[in-house]
Amino acid sequence: MTRSELKRLQDILECSNDLAELVALGRLEFYENKFWAMAAARLLETIGEASTHLPQDLIAKFPGIEWKKIAAMRILIAHAYHRVDIDFIWTIATTSVPDLAQKIRAQYPNIDESV
Repeated sequence: MTRSELKRLQDILECSNDLAELVALGRLEFYENKFWAMAAARLLETIGEASTHLPQDLIAKFPGIEWKKIAAMRILIAHAYHRVDIDFIWTIATTSVPDLAQKIRAQYPNIDESV
């Protein structure tokens, strides 16, 4: 059974919420505990994976989102992990992901309440 496009968007938002909790610990705490960075990298991978399963008609509803870059980020983290540093993870988690979540919620205002 495949996941619906709505569920894929909800997956992205759930990961976004979890990332927000991680970065709320603060930059120093995040940088000093490698497990926080590892958890954040895994959440970013999940966001990237979910994005690759969205249909073109849904992607077209979000002209300001660079879905190909999100998918490329997942590939980088999963397959070129040795080239990914904590600054990259922190930056994506604190800037790009909140922006992505905001755009999804703007398009689907009740998405957090959907099942």
